[in-house]
Amino acid sequence: MRHTTAGVGTALLAAALLAPAVAVTASTSAAPVPSVAAVAATRTVAMSSVLPLAAGPTPSSWEGGHAVPVAPRWWPRGYSYPSAPWSSAWPKPVEFSPTRAGRLSGLVIALDPGHDLGNGNHISAINKTYWVGLTKTCNTTGTATNAGYPEATYTFDVVARLRRLLVAQGATVVVTRDRNDRATYGPCVGARGALPSQEKAALMVQVHGDGGPSTGRGFHVIAPAYYKGYTDDIYRGSTKLAAAMVAGMVSKGLLRSTYLSSTIQVRKDTGAINMSNVPTVTVETLNMRNASDAALAMSTTGRQKVATGLYAGILRYLGR
Repeated sequence: MRHTTAGVGTALLAAALLAPAVAVTASTSAAPVPSVAAVAATRTVAMSSVLPLAAGPTPSSWEGGHAVPVAPRWWPRGYSYPSAPWSSAWPKPVEFSPTRAGRLSGLVIALDPGHDLGNGNHISAINKTYWVGLTKTCNTTGTATNAGYPEATYTFDVVARLRRLLVAQGATVVVTRDRNDRATYGPCVGARGALPSQEKAALMVQVHGDGGPSTGRGFHVIAPAYYKGYTDDIYRGSTKLAAAMVAGMVSKGLLRSTYLSSTIQVRKDTGAINMSNVPTVTVETLNMRNASDAALAMSTTGRQKVATGLYAGILRYLGR
């Protein structure tokens, strides 16, 4: 174990609404998002069918969510520098209690819905660089479907569906952000990675949608490479978690990536994983640039299918 997690301040939740939006920026790894005019010309899905069930008040008054009392401190410049608190400009972490006893009773599971809808409105803030085992920007805008459905909105909805499945089996679920709102940005990747060990989570799954080539589709899982001083304490557990997530997704009929050489991508450049002290993986659940995967992302049945695949993977890892 190479870094500890101390806390500071009280994370208060405020009411916010999930605003329907068209994303017009993308992460550096994704294909460019079309212009607003192009989006308007190509939109074929009614917004009423795109807006997820996660829309509405923040979880302080929604489905039993409550504030994580102390948000973690994290390391923006390396361990020899003072740690920084969870920013007041970020969404707040939120915890969901079990709704009944079940096979996951007594366990805490951390979920991280990628990005935030407001990242594109705070470019200078998300472009600030920090040390997380390498120099990395705070966050990115994420990608979107060609019809303009943002990755941040998609991941927020999938995580809401996933944690409903988990709490119904007795788990306590901690989510890194309580809203998907244009007024906020982040949290930065280092803080996301620091949260689960503070909350004594058994694992963390980061949920993303990829911005890959439009001709390819399917999911892949990012697992940490061995990195002394960073992932050496979670490397084996994360490798096992990655394999379980692949098996779980496949068991629910989700397609492995057709555009990568391996479904499990072993990487050393993921800041949240580097800063985690519990087994952690990133699941790029589908390719938002592919028409078939985009249709999956923009449908309630598709998002539920993805959530069910993630749930199956978590159960496999935990042996439950």
